[in-house]
Amino acid sequence: MNRTIPSLLILLAAFGPVALTGCGEPKVVQPTVDSANVNPKQAYTQGVDLLKGDTPNYAGALALFESATTQDPNFTKAWFNAGWAAERTGDYAKAEQYYKRALEQKPDYTQALFNLGNVLVEGNKATEATGIYKAYVESHPEDLVAKNNYADALVGAQSYAEAVATAQDILGRDPKNVSAYRNLSRTYYAQGNYEMSILCAEKAKTLSDTDPGIYNNMGVTYLAQKNAPAAIEQFKTAIKLDPANVEANLNLGYLAADSGDFALAKQTFESVVRQYPGNMDGQLGYAIALRGMKDNDGAQKAYESLLKNNPTNRTVVKNAITFNMKYAKDFKTAQKIVDDFKKAMTGQLSPTDEIFTLETDIKKEQAAEDKRVADAAAAEKEEKERKERGEKKLKELGDAVAGIEKDLKDCPTLAPDVLELIQMTLEQVKPVLDEKDYSLAGDVEPFILDARSQLDAAKTGGQCGAAAAPAEAPAPAGAPAPTEPAPATPAPTPTPG
Repeated sequence: MNRTIPSLLILLAAFGPVALTGCGEPKVVQPTVDSANVNPKQAYTQGVDLLKGDTPNYAGALALFESATTQDPNFTKAWFNAGWAAERTGDYAKAEQYYKRALEQKPDYTQALFNLGNVLVEGNKATEATGIYKAYVESHPEDLVAKNNYADALVGAQSYAEAVATAQDILGRDPKNVSAYRNLSRTYYAQGNYEMSILCAEKAKTLSDTDPGIYNNMGVTYLAQKNAPAAIEQFKTAIKLDPANVEANLNLGYLAADSGDFALAKQTFESVVRQYPGNMDGQLGYAIALRGMKDNDGAQKAYESLLKNNPTNRTVVKNAITFNMKYAKDFKTAQKIVDDFKKAMTGQLSPTDEIFTLETDIKKEQAAEDKRVADAAAAEKEEKERKERGEKKLKELGDAVAGIEKDLKDCPTLAPDVLELIQMTLEQVKPVLDEKDYSLAGDVEPFILDARSQLDAAKTGGQCGAAAAPAEAPAPAGAPAPTEPAPATPAPTPTPG
């Protein structure tokens, strides 16, 4: 299994260094499953079953393998499988313990030896790992895979000269050994010699252009040279070659999160946590990605899981506090995380420990949030009252406009210039009234009052009298004067015969 070197130190506000895969070729062996000779003990068999399928239950399998070793302390395969499952849950201390128990019972158990070496390097015990590998390669000088593991551990232990010498010894035996060039690339990277690191990686790529570790290493080196676009392309190529590549997924994930592409970050971190549910860097990146996608509930659950398994890990604790304090605004939970950490670290904290600064920050953030909420409530109340006042004013202005329009009808003799001015005013203010835009009520009120004033002045000045009846037209010259009609002749009264 490739490794993540150095360990990521990631905070919500600023992401730390990106990981560099181990350039060696650690031989990590899958759990022992010998279908022809499965140990009859029920716990062991059930544990093996839980590791099958697309979604293996590592934690459940670990508990069963531990149960098997409790029942039979000499059950070597159960110790090995327990170590393998513990490694995937991220419990390197247990994994180390169980691999060592398997080796105690079977010193030539090379599968356990290789996995133990990898776990030691992962657990920041690279110097101890070099001792284990050195003893093995001295007795197996032709095992170049083991020598590459040894060189990889030497880099982790910062024994760079010996790492280079070991890689050169491998290349002397096998000039086309890809892993040796990858080890050299990693060694030069660790020393800050990025040009040589790229050169060795390019050489490895000419020998094997399908090795995802090569592209991942080149990506990390490009990133150290501040060439992020080139780094991203290398990480993407590594993932294309091996979608499950842990280091490339972690590296691309954190770059994506840092650039705000949380959807891509979530995708890459999911790939890691599916394989290694206990991988803290993957779980932490996953929580950050969920937070970035505004899935606070999902992020909260991810942080709860991280805290449960890493209650005193400062990186986890700081991220969880920051999330609750700045994003979820859950100050009660943030303070509880502080309290739990202080309790777990009783007697180990100095008065200037950063946890006390975080506790002070929580109080400041809560005070600021309380003020923001209070200000927002006051602003909402003011806006509501302003709306009510505006709507009331619009109603009054609407009535005023209706009164002006009515009076205009009753004032037909109004001077044309005054009439035009009043009509223009009404044309300008009526759209505001029709749209019920109460925010402009104060703006149009002076115009309506002025129109009312103009009309009232006209009425007072006698410009609004009733219209006189039209005068009778005079008779044309020479026309005869009209005469009264003669009375009608009464009809004769009939007489009786």
